[in-house]
Amino acid sequence: MSEITKVRILGSDSIHIGYGIEDHIVKEVLEFIPSSTYVLISDTNIAKFDHVEKLESKLQAACKAKNPENPARLLKYLIAPGEASKNRVTKAEIEDWMLSQGCTRDTVILAIGGGVIGDMIGYVAATFMRGIRFVQIPTSLLSMVDSSIGGKTGIDTPMGKNLVGAFWQSKRIFIDIRFLETLPEREFINGMAEVIKVSL
Repeated sequence: MSEITKVRILGSDSIHIGYGIEDHIVKEVLEFIPSSTYVLISDTNIAKFDHVEKLESKLQAACKAKNPENPARLLKYLIAPGEASKNRVTKAEIEDWMLSQGCTRDTVILAIGGGVIGDMIGYVAATFMRGIRFVQIPTSLLSMVDSSIGGKTGIDTPMGKNLVGAFWQSKRIFIDIRFLETLPEREFINGMAEVIKVSL
């Protein structure tokens, strides 16, 4: 694991940056964002790589090691990739599934993906049980430098993009640059364009 760089937002070390930081993510989540239920939410494209599975297995093992008698639950939900999933229907499906699994206000969501996942799952967190904690683990360069930062969440409607949403700040943003190794070139260029735009 590489050295972790931390960036302060709103008075706390909210953004943690490094390479291959699954162990750090697990340690930080269990120590500073304790819960009886963690929910990993990603899309089926990201799930094809070992990123989600590796984090899931390490978090599961750490939960059992921390409390062998009554470990925290770890749930996982995958959605279809792409902007077409960022809508009221998908949001309601996630919420109904979480309710069916007995999720409560104590639940913590770990959103693993690009801007679509971050925006929509952040909005789920903002409204489920009137607001629950969530963690962003962005996987595209654009989401690492833009959409995961600032607390903007939302979904699309037939009338336009991001017209329904809320401001809801994640408890942590973990930027693992190892995700960029599997990023398509076009997506990397999109992210670099945002970096250049912000720097001007």
